[in-house]
Amino acid sequence: MVILTEEGYGLKIRTKDVARIANVSTATVSRVINGSPNVSEKTRQRVLMAIESLNYKPDVFAKNLAKKRFYEIGIGCPDEVFKGIESSEYQFYVKVFEGIQDYFSRKKCNYSIFPFSMMNERDGIEAKDGFLLVGGGISEEIIEKFQKIGKPFVLVDQFISGYDVDCVISNGFDGEYKLIKAFLEKGYRRIAYIHNTAKHFSYEQRMIGYRRAMNEKGLLPIVYDFEEGQDLKLLLKRILNDNKDAELIAVFEDRYAIETIEYLRELGKKVPEDLGVLGFDNIMSSISCQPPLTTVHVPKEEMGSLAAKRLFDLLNKEDISPVQISLFTKVLIRESTQFR
Repeated sequence: MVILTEEGYGLKIRTKDVARIANVSTATVSRVINGSPNVSEKTRQRVLMAIESLNYKPDVFAKNLAKKRFYEIGIGCPDEVFKGIESSEYQFYVKVFEGIQDYFSRKKCNYSIFPFSMMNERDGIEAKDGFLLVGGGISEEIIEKFQKIGKPFVLVDQFISGYDVDCVISNGFDGEYKLIKAFLEKGYRRIAYIHNTAKHFSYEQRMIGYRRAMNEKGLLPIVYDFEEGQDLKLLLKRILNDNKDAELIAVFEDRYAIETIEYLRELGKKVPEDLGVLGFDNIMSSISCQPPLTTVHVPKEEMGSLAAKRLFDLLNKEDISPVQISLFTKVLIRESTQFR
């Protein structure tokens, strides 16, 4: 919106325009905008009415720039994610962090990454303006700790029922459902599923998507639970022994789907001639492994960028009601399956 000011027509609305309408000083307008208690309620309401009537939106970023102050962001994650990012082995979160870093670099925000196990040992947690909490291993305890800190925070790749907090996730249900349905429509029937029992929202949703697709065809889901540290090769032997006519094995994520291909080869099975393998996430290795893995693409960099943007909006007090942002996924058919 533009208004007629003493200096001329068509100028951008500024603090002094609000001050003139409210009949107060520009300093008083600034105090109201910054939430200072040193303003009477009557004056505060008059300034707020002027702001609303002019549709004035303070340029928070410009204000910070003038003060030479930038947001200090803390990025917390479970220990295994922290180690995986440092070594670049956890390819999923490496891409998520690329999206986060790209957004914050454009907004001139300073940020630091820390594992949750070192929260109490690291200085400066209280000095942070806000936090991104990244990883499926985020627990209720972690959420409650950050709620007590009292600073804005956003969950990335995790959602826990009962906590109204901002989060950015991928639609695991829809992705797995579409993947399994695509093969069912091609005539496949014996599809086993390896499910990670970790308390990870996306893992749960992926299994539900698999079950829904199987149930819609009147087929009995074939689910095998897997825990971190468990012998995957031994589990595969059990699956093959229980299901001699199995056609496909769907795995909860690409890292273990790639291992599944390797172990099946050791067990004398050809992929995809004897048995097809499905993954989820579309990490970089899913393309380079042999054969390339049929999987579901998760927009990882976008997940990181949107989470960073959401935190930036919260810091600027824009749209502060908690939201859940769920990103759609895309099925990618590759050579680890025969899409007959």
